[in-house]
Amino acid sequence: MIDVWRTFARRVCAAGGITLLLVACAPEPLNRAAPIEAGTVPTATPSAGPLSASFAAITKTGKGSKVVKFTIPTDTAAIATISNRGSANFIVESLAADGDTNELLVNKIGNYAGTVLFDTESSVHSVAFKIQSNGSWKVVIKPVTSARAWNGTGRLSGKADDVVRLTPMSSGLTTVTLVHSGRANFIGTAYGTDGRELLANEIGRYSGQTTLPEGTFLFQVEADGAWTITSD
Repeated sequence: MIDVWRTFARRVCAAGGITLLLVACAPEPLNRAAPIEAGTVPTATPSAGPLSASFAAITKTGKGSKVVKFTIPTDTAAIATISNRGSANFIVESLAADGDTNELLVNKIGNYAGTVLFDTESSVHSVAFKIQSNGSWKVVIKPVTSARAWNGTGRLSGKADDVVRLTPMSSGLTTVTLVHSGRANFIGTAYGTDGRELLANEIGRYSGQTTLPEGTFLFQVEADGAWTITSD
């Protein structure tokens, strides 16, 4: 598995940089409030090789609850930039070809804007999103290499869910301070050449320092408020 991650790191680097990702991940669908112990690795380790596969961006728009079908390469992870204008629950789930739910990507009330990661596991392939909304929404599906980039120095800031490429990948002892000003879950996950590692999983306001695993190239965040990552 380590060789697979290193192969992906080389591929992403050749495509324009390495990636850092803060991932919104919860242990149980439709219940994202229970913290997971930071530093643990999720049960399923994603296959990193396909993460750098390229495809044309796919844009879907609509109103109300819909099932939106799309086609991306098999064994390819992707990101989705999603926005919603509504007053009730807004839920987005990725669906497999047999109609089963692969993953809960968004579960919010009211307006939403953020970027999420999906299909990171080699055995998972999504062909549609099931969207529940009482308003209007937009979804743009893109390859992981389209995520915004950060060079790992200074401060990176954002609001709500996001996925970021770290270019170049982290090397040696790298420390960062994570700050969150929202009221709900704040989750940060680093993806690197040796796998993925949960760096923070807290509820509400948070400020803490941690280390990035060597070879981190992706960082995913789940947040309901403003957040910063500062290289120390």
